[in-house]
Amino acid sequence: MDRKREIFDKVLALVRNELWGEPLACSIVKEDVRDILQVAKEQMVSGLVANAIIRNQLPIGDDLTMEVLGIQKLHEKKGKEMNAEVALFAGFLNRRNLQYVIMKGQTMAALYPNPLMRSTGDIDFYCPKESFENTQKEIEKRLGIVMKHNGSERHDTFDIEGYTFEMHSDLTIFSAPSHQRYWNSFIDEGIKEYPLQLPISGEPVSVLPPTINALYIFVHLFVHFIEGGLGLKQLCDWAMVLVHYRTEIDVASLDDFLKGLGVKNAFCGIGAWLEDYLGLPETSFPLPLSEKDRKWKNRIHANIVANRGSVLELDEKVGHRVSLSHSIGTGLFVAGQTIRFLPLAPKELLWRFPAMAVWSFRKRFME
Repeated sequence: MDRKREIFDKVLALVRNELWGEPLACSIVKEDVRDILQVAKEQMVSGLVANAIIRNQLPIGDDLTMEVLGIQKLHEKKGKEMNAEVALFAGFLNRRNLQYVIMKGQTMAALYPNPLMRSTGDIDFYCPKESFENTQKEIEKRLGIVMKHNGSERHDTFDIEGYTFEMHSDLTIFSAPSHQRYWNSFIDEGIKEYPLQLPISGEPVSVLPPTINALYIFVHLFVHFIEGGLGLKQLCDWAMVLVHYRTEIDVASLDDFLKGLGVKNAFCGIGAWLEDYLGLPETSFPLPLSEKDRKWKNRIHANIVANRGSVLELDEKVGHRVSLSHSIGTGLFVAGQTIRFLPLAPKELLWRFPAMAVWSFRKRFME
């Protein structure tokens, strides 16, 4: 086993220990820790890994123990601050009876065994199309901000005291136009029909209903998988949604949605990885997995291990700008992923190339 795979699997063992309380399935020595922390950072699971190291009292020496404790404490601090910010913003929207759902972020963290150990990011929220403009104007007027609109993206952004908010006009974007139309046909109605609130720092926060949340988090991570490399953080989020809402997910509706969006094979193929590599309990995955589904898990695992760091390195080199080299690099990456995983979502993957070409053109020449 090469070193990269060895370290990744040790990170995975620590994450499984943190999520499910499994005994550590490997030995971890002091010489591994620096590499483990680096991979955990790339995979956006530093808090989970640090907490597992401290909780298991691994003999890694005083200096490294203090460093790992620092990571743990920083996640606790950032998690509490972000929870307070999300609660404050949700309260502002709630008092004005504005329609919204906050997705990902702290609404995912709340589902973890230790919510403060999930790495924080931006605050993403979605407003149904019928109320989007009204909500946008109310936010700008009451908070005294002007949102920045990026023409090639489907969200507006604004900053409040160092926190970045993204207001989405589309919950997710599909490459195939027929898939986008199908998604749009049920998403807003589904949110209104099954309103759900999750308490964060004492404030009821509107979140996606269980079935749509399980679908949305999967679609989000699948786009990452195809376009830029998949981190363990997204996979852990999906696992937490499936576990937390396992009795509330409408399996028949979910199955229909997946077929209508052309991603059922991908859902089940990555689901097999979730069970066999991340340790998701079989009773928590909503659909039966066939031998055909399970054949994908090893290929998916090798792909996750191989690609995540290299894609992050490419982003750092170009500073996330849409340069020609970045467009070419992303295009080549997507082409490779399409060739490897086309049977998982054939129509959606084949439509990704023209969709990316249009997006890149707008980003480079129309903004």
